[in-house]
Amino acid sequence: MKIVTIMGSPKKNGKTATALKLFEGNMLAHGNDVERVNVTDYKINACLGCYACMAKKEESGCIQKDDAQSVFEKMAVADTIVIASPLYSFDLTAQIKPIIDRCFSLSNTAILNGKRMALLITCAGQVENNTDLVQEFFRRAFDGENGGMFHTELAGRYVVPYSDSPDFIERAKKTADTMFNELE
Repeated sequence: MKIVTIMGSPKKNGKTATALKLFEGNMLAHGNDVERVNVTDYKINACLGCYACMAKKEESGCIQKDDAQSVFEKMAVADTIVIASPLYSFDLTAQIKPIIDRCFSLSNTAILNGKRMALLITCAGQVENNTDLVQEFFRRAFDGENGGMFHTELAGRYVVPYSDSPDFIERAKKTADTMFNELE
């Protein structure tokens, strides 16, 4: 299976990267092909809201010439896509939000059809009344079976809370193992 992970933390070695690496390690150990995209390595502009992309049906019609197309090409060949981000102000980070917004340019195509989508969030606080907004956003975008914008399968939403706690690694490993068991 081909898995593309898209890491949205500005910290390449932070808590989100740690949790994601544990999941990736599980997948690699079982013979899966895993490719990580660190969005901080790419130049991806914000969506212009111009709707020029809607003129094309077989490819992203986005008029911007930046690295978004490169990320879309990686997503196109994946079976499963994992979006990983720390929680910033009840949402994804500003670093990953542009690629999610720019996915709109794919909504008129079949590029993401049938892809399994998963969300991994790390946060310093609790899950309840903290990650509910970002989880609902992700569901509305990627749960194609229940009215999501894309014809994708919502494969899972995973949260590792209390990222500042001393037992973070232990809980991140447990979450990574759950992700592996549910996504493999």
